[in-house]
Amino acid sequence: MNKYYINVFLKQTAIIWCKRCVSNFKTVMSPCEDNFYKQAIVALNALQSNQKYINNINKNSYKFNNFEKFLNRAGIKVDDLDQLSIIHVSGTKGKGTTCAFCENILQQHGYKTGFFSSPHLLEVRERIRVNGIPLEREKFGNYFWDVYRKLDLVKEHSTDMPGYFAFLTIVAFYVFLKEKVDVALVEVGIGGESDCTNIIK
Repeated sequence: MNKYYINVFLKQTAIIWCKRCVSNFKTVMSPCEDNFYKQAIVALNALQSNQKYINNINKNSYKFNNFEKFLNRAGIKVDDLDQLSIIHVSGTKGKGTTCAFCENILQQHGYKTGFFSSPHLLEVRERIRVNGIPLEREKFGNYFWDVYRKLDLVKEHSTDMPGYFAFLTIVAFYVFLKEKVDVALVEVGIGGESDCTNIIK
């Protein structure tokens, strides 16, 4: 095979490979056909942003015990979290890597793991994993609405809901308790003493 045919072969192979990559990317990024899941994402995105949450803390208008209130409304007591063996990971860099190492080691020894991290790459359900696998869209939607309805039912006013990250933290705890994981790996969110993951004892 001469140089010309080798170049043609390589170009054709590259084109096929690129088409497959684009096809796979489109499959991952295509809109979810399940309205239940799509509605969950819309409701989640409507919650208070992390930036607004931080601004409220700076204005001293936010009390940390609000998170415990939301947790209780979702049917989770702080003592319930004691059922989970939690590895709480903080720091500026390397949280995800540290959690990934721990997750892999624990799974190799037969433990069922839960992993809550941020941010996500493609879909928000990537933030909550069980045994290294992100929740399926249907399961994420079911757990999301279980928590959302409980909180929405007893809210005292229109904005009496947790923010984006705080809500996902509650969902993660809810999932880990329901799925009966052996060990939960939890990354901090905004960090500092006002981070809602500090509810962990």
